[in-house]
Amino acid sequence: MRDCYDEGKEVDALRGPTPRFALAISFLFVILSFQPALSADIVPQYQEKLNQLTERLRSAGFSEEEINRTFSDSRLELYPYIVGRSGKGINYMSRRFGLLTKSSIERGRRILDENREILEEIERSFGVEKEVVVAILRIETNFGRNTGRYSVFNSLLTMALVENRRSAWAEDELIEFLRICREQNKDPFSVKGSWAGAFGICQFIPSSYARFAVDGDRDGTIDLFNFRDAVASIANYLKAHGWENGRLEAKHQAIYAYNRCDSYVDAVLAYAKATKGKPQE
Repeated sequence: MRDCYDEGKEVDALRGPTPRFALAISFLFVILSFQPALSADIVPQYQEKLNQLTERLRSAGFSEEEINRTFSDSRLELYPYIVGRSGKGINYMSRRFGLLTKSSIERGRRILDENREILEEIERSFGVEKEVVVAILRIETNFGRNTGRYSVFNSLLTMALVENRRSAWAEDELIEFLRICREQNKDPFSVKGSWAGAFGICQFIPSSYARFAVDGDRDGTIDLFNFRDAVASIANYLKAHGWENGRLEAKHQAIYAYNRCDSYVDAVLAYAKATKGKPQE
């Protein structure tokens, strides 16, 4: 799904876009207002990328009216400070993250108890241990407490326009995201998530939503901010990536696909194991 260095939850959950970029963002509002004559001589790299993006949107079936409405919206911003983000990922076993503290494990066990019927149905349907599903919810968003404060559209647009190693990927994800919003009649600027474009309590990127998200509560809409939809989608993702009960290697492979970081895999399995037994003192 994503690399471990794309995880910014430890910081991003606490704040949104940095205010010191306000002037730069205001300047970019003018440049990206999608008027016929854009200031290509001022920021030619953005202009070229924007033209490429809008042409791809036309090819994907988006109308001129849809494109103009989206790219002239006053909420459009760029977050240039996210472009170079990388690092060693989160230390999930750190005191700050608090994964295996007594209170953290008790919350996981409470989620399991309060949603036992739902989670057991998921376990039967997909063959994925309910404790592992709950562990992913804990690590990804602390059971929905920290789903991210960035506009998913703006984050993906930033990475698509400002040349970086994620540009091609972000352009694909942005187009997929707009397709999802159109299908669900959802305002693209209303969806908040991580700086890396993941959203929902299970933190799917748009392409993962398109391929693996499941309507867990069978209401005709897949909403990853909904508990039933989120847990079913996690289980479906793991199953699709080779999860097999009784085969530790297969479990590792499936969880690693969710977040390509060995420490993430270890953390998920450790928390799942802890919630099966007594909380640690």
